[in-house]
Amino acid sequence: MVDLRSRHVYTLLSTSTIHRKLVVFIGVLLAFTIAFLILVPWQQTVVGSGKVTSFAPEARPQTVESRISGRIVRWYVREGAHVNKGDTIAILADINVNFLDTNLLNRLQILRERTFDAQEKAINVAIQRRKQAEQRYNASLARLENVMVEISTARIRYQRADTLFKQDLVSRREVETAQLNLQKAMADSATAFAGMTSAQQDINAFVAEEERVINQAYVTMQEVDVRLGNAEGRVGSGVILAPLTGTVVRIAKAGSGQTVKEGEELALIVPTSNDQAVEIYVSGMDAALIQPGRYVSLQFSGFPAFQFSGWRHVNVGIFHGRVKVVDAVDDGTGRFRVLIIPTDDPQYSTWPDGRYLRQGTEASGWVLLDEVPIGYELWRQLMGFPPQFPVPVKDTKFSSKTSAKDPAK
Repeated sequence: MVDLRSRHVYTLLSTSTIHRKLVVFIGVLLAFTIAFLILVPWQQTVVGSGKVTSFAPEARPQTVESRISGRIVRWYVREGAHVNKGDTIAILADINVNFLDTNLLNRLQILRERTFDAQEKAINVAIQRRKQAEQRYNASLARLENVMVEISTARIRYQRADTLFKQDLVSRREVETAQLNLQKAMADSATAFAGMTSAQQDINAFVAEEERVINQAYVTMQEVDVRLGNAEGRVGSGVILAPLTGTVVRIAKAGSGQTVKEGEELALIVPTSNDQAVEIYVSGMDAALIQPGRYVSLQFSGFPAFQFSGWRHVNVGIFHGRVKVVDAVDDGTGRFRVLIIPTDDPQYSTWPDGRYLRQGTEASGWVLLDEVPIGYELWRQLMGFPPQFPVPVKDTKFSSKTSAKDPAK
């Protein structure tokens, strides 16, 4: 009987010990969990996806388009060929009816020379007419000066004859003759003055005519030059040249003998450049949280990687960059483009070479925001809140004025 009671008491004591251990374990686990949620930091991120591109516009793939509507005479390149800037890609034969004449440039050159010669002669004729008018004006001016001298002489003679007549030294006939000579000289002066005025008017008219002929000649010569230049440019447009140094990656399906329209794509060239960038797209809510200069963790397609977004140092095969541009307008679907360039920070590895990281390669990015306790991040995720709430910058001038007005502050 005593043994049964002792065994029962031992059983109760042993059971309470297990309970105590369980309570202690649960308490320690709870304390560790609370400490973990409060003390362990978590890196908030904004996730986006996109592709590899280049930051410099001249380093992006460029299309070579036909500047005229024409027939393909010959292709000089193949897909995958390396071309230098200025190399010939194809030759087109113009099919415009205004440029079908094979001797068009020679004809326009002859027309230009003859037009220039005719206009130069017209200008010379106008100049000669103006010079002749000036000569007539000089002659009429000299004639007027001579007449004025004759008037002065006739007046002196008349006054002398009149004085002598009053002294009965000459006859009245001599006085009348002197008076007639004075009147004739005055009449000649009026005629000479009218001739000089007419000559001046002729000069003005011929000067205006000379200016008109010169302007008309320049207009005509410029029209011929423009016509010849357009024809030369049109002929040159049939030679398709490489706009940059790079690799031909795609050629139009049109073969020799087929026609292409103006502005139709003939080939696509990828420039030879080490310029690299990544463009990812994020939602409008996330775009408001991203500022230029933010670090970004990147994962490229074809490169095995593991990324723990909350702890940026816990990753494998992840590359880093910096936000360079955040577009101010969406792409038409409510998404905003974020342009990322390689970072200069030595603690991060450099991006793969362009041989392996080609433009158009898919990429995923995690834009790194602020660090918060992991407990806050779990609560935010459960509540569906954004990582951060964008707060506008306060106006310091307004704040200073408010502080000055408030005596309590």
